Amino acid sequence: MRLLSIVILVVLFLFANSLWGENPRDEWAARQIYLENCAGCHGLDRLGFIGVPLSPSDLSSLSEAGIRSLIRQGILDTLMPGWSCRLKEDDLRLLSRYLKGVRPERKKEIQVQPDGSFEVVERPNWWEDPHRIERGKFLFSEYCMGCHHPEIEAFAPAYRNVARERDMRVIVGQIKFPYTNSKILGYADQTMPKFDLSDEEIKSLGAYVHHFKREER
Repeated sequence: MRLLSIVILVVLFLFANSLWGENPRDEWAARQIYLENCAGCHGLDRLGFIGVPLSPSDLSSLSEAGIRSLIRQGILDTLMPGWSCRLKEDDLRLLSRYLKGVRPERKKEIQVQPDGSFEVVERPNWWEDPHRIERGKFLFSEYCMGCHHPEIEAFAPAYRNVARERDMRVIVGQIKFPYTNSKILGYADQTMPKFDLSDEEIKSLGAYVHHFKREER
């Protein structure tokens, strides 16, 4: 058993070196760069929030150089700014390599069955989590119901129409950055205020609105 453990450790070490050259610590440095600069919009788990998901499969059409270019210059008419003034070229190379080569971390939880047995399962995507959707329903009644009717346009668009017509990232982006996002969407008038909500509360609100899209399928 001890010999097997040593063999596994050696294989893991060699695998890490094959990805990250002679210094496997580069992966940890790249992850830290991501957490400090990207996670606020793309999510700690890289599954997307205001920004797009950033798993290797989502970036399959881009080379590392292409990823660096997008990070460096930003994307016009989106909430994605350019980072050339903040990230050095070495940082960009570490980050693009990390995004292209390392799979996102998926959280898991233990589910206990009525018979006492249990299994380890991956948590659902945050926008599909029923507990988050229920929390979002409460937050919606507190912050949004005064302007957003479910079916008709009142002071603001009907939220079923918002769910039908808008991508999840646009929904949460409008809650987090209402003024900037309204300009990007081309709204002539911007009346939606900015609420003092945490990112977790914004995710819950977005999940609640977005679940109406799934109900219509």
